[in-house]
Amino acid sequence: MIPCNLLLRGVRIVLSLAAAVPALAEGQERTLGPTLAWIISGGDGVARSCLQTGYSTGLGVRFVTPFLTSLTTVEVAGRGFGLPQGSTCVDASPAPNGTYVEEDRVNLLSRPFVTSDVRLGLRLGKTPTVVAFGVGNAWHEGYDFPYVLFAGRLPLLNGPGVQFGIELEYQWLRVSGDRYRRTYQNAQLVTEEPLGRIRRWSHAASIGLHLGIPL
Repeated sequence: MIPCNLLLRGVRIVLSLAAAVPALAEGQERTLGPTLAWIISGGDGVARSCLQTGYSTGLGVRFVTPFLTSLTTVEVAGRGFGLPQGSTCVDASPAPNGTYVEEDRVNLLSRPFVTSDVRLGLRLGKTPTVVAFGVGNAWHEGYDFPYVLFAGRLPLLNGPGVQFGIELEYQWLRVSGDRYRRTYQNAQLVTEEPLGRIRRWSHAASIGLHLGIPL
């Protein structure tokens, strides 16, 4: 289950962003509806290890409002990833004797988390295809994961009363962790020296479905 504090933080962010969106463009309509996403790949610090439970399936909601022109939109989205998948391997072997530099971090997909982001969407001319660029944050146990994203959405149904489409999304996320120099002897930790926090960029790719209902 998603911790209540993470869920409440994500909800507050989404509501505040939705309240700040601009007025409707002439002749356009706002939509609100559920989303379903599967994270299909992730880089270092995002993907779980085989020992960890995974949380790669997310349910959420998205608010879309036209902005400035008939081709551009502002989108505010929030998702919760709390459906667990089991580990896929047995316990790893203990560290051999010696001194190693190790990184302690909580991989994104190894714990339940909530995301919130705001996007600028652009419909490609007269086609129904939409591309979007945005920024957001994954609210997570340990360090959070701020990200920028690029998404492409292809409507499968685009009627006056409902919009339904499939979406591909790519995110660049900032991953943080704490480094230590550790010495092991007879499978036991002997000494530990903190080396400070490190940050770097990683990535995630997902596929999803979006249902938009006019307001």
